[in-house]
Amino acid sequence: MSQMLAYAAPMVPVYVLNAPALAVLPALYAKHAPISMAAIGAVLMFTRLFDVATDPLIGYLSDNSRSSLGPRKPWIILGASICMLAVYFLFRPGPSTGVVYFLIWSVALYLGWTLVEIPHAAWLKELSNDYAERTRISGFRAAAQYLGQLLFIASPLLPFFVTTEMTPEVTAFSSWVVIAIMPVTIFLCIRYVPAQNIEAKPNMSVRIIMRGLIANRPLRFFAAAHFGINLSMGMSGALYFFFLDNYLHILDKIAHLGVTAAIISLVGTPIWSVIIPRIGKHVSLAICAASNAIALAAMSTISSGPLAFPLMLLIYGSSALTTAGMVISLYALMADIVDYDQLKTGTNNSGSYYSVIVLLQKLGIALGAGLAFLFVGLFGFDAKSEENSAFAMSGFFLAFLVIPIILNIGAAFAAWFFPLDRRRQAIVSRRLNDIKRRGGVE
Repeated sequence: MSQMLAYAAPMVPVYVLNAPALAVLPALYAKHAPISMAAIGAVLMFTRLFDVATDPLIGYLSDNSRSSLGPRKPWIILGASICMLAVYFLFRPGPSTGVVYFLIWSVALYLGWTLVEIPHAAWLKELSNDYAERTRISGFRAAAQYLGQLLFIASPLLPFFVTTEMTPEVTAFSSWVVIAIMPVTIFLCIRYVPAQNIEAKPNMSVRIIMRGLIANRPLRFFAAAHFGINLSMGMSGALYFFFLDNYLHILDKIAHLGVTAAIISLVGTPIWSVIIPRIGKHVSLAICAASNAIALAAMSTISSGPLAFPLMLLIYGSSALTTAGMVISLYALMADIVDYDQLKTGTNNSGSYYSVIVLLQKLGIALGAGLAFLFVGLFGFDAKSEENSAFAMSGFFLAFLVIPIILNIGAAFAAWFFPLDRRRQAIVSRRLNDIKRRGGVE
């Protein structure tokens, strides 16, 4: 238990910075900085091109590094250091923070996040070979993520802020929270979680690993579902701020909604940790993706008025519960996919495989956000205006609801037909154990 808590701990500060970086900051820069929505969308998509190059490289280096701390820990320490520097600058949008400023510190923050996230996620596979226990470890990790989101989203409710709206003052405060708790959680993780050295085979070049990634059939199903979900989340998440502000006019309730959702997600993680091993990780993922589509469809029925907040509280809170199951399923599924690859190649390439999760997450969310900003910009949506034309709002809802609903339905189908179920994973694990006993695998 203590090791699992120490392992999950760094995800708290990582997701204090993750929540605003992906959803809130682009909206705050659009509202408070001299940057157009189209320019913000372009920056978000440019940073993803940077990730396409760096994420697989970091995964490869994490698998093939050698140190007294093991292969994962040095990269996590480096990433945490970069995050603490970048979060200070990026979380302060204002009149003097132009497009170059936003670009530079966005790239730095995403680099630091990647350096922590990929080695940390890859480490999960090495902590256990058991189907159910991996789900439990992933549940601890997800709980830490939601605790971090809760710390951020509850910040506007603190008494020293003059409003409960999400403002640059709130994100600046959150940057200090990250800087304060990041070193403590990293120390606990490095000190108390055991590292396993990985004996990578000398012929496992980047080219060979990439070929194995492409040839991995379970990974293709996983990638389709994961990318669809994150592209949907990127589009809806980028416009969620404006949905509350410009359409429902309840931006002052954003913290209340966020706190409720984070608490529900946090409470839901141990429940999902029990449910998922029983019904299957891929089945859980399919159910959660379909539930997301239903929640988005339900949001289309809400209009401005006295019922806007309670209806949003009900729908948003319900979707938070299924999102918790989705997060747990995704990270636990990837551990099984890595086992399948290890059986085929004889080498543990978990860092490279978990770089796929992080890359698809960042690429999907940021690309979705970038497309959403560009899309609504083309329709003439104005973030600074209280009222937008019917034409502008039609483009807004197409990007905020319609396209994300379609993406979630497609993701649900991809997850449902995922080929590596519990029975097949048990066969893979048994064969790996047999090979290890014969001394064929590290």
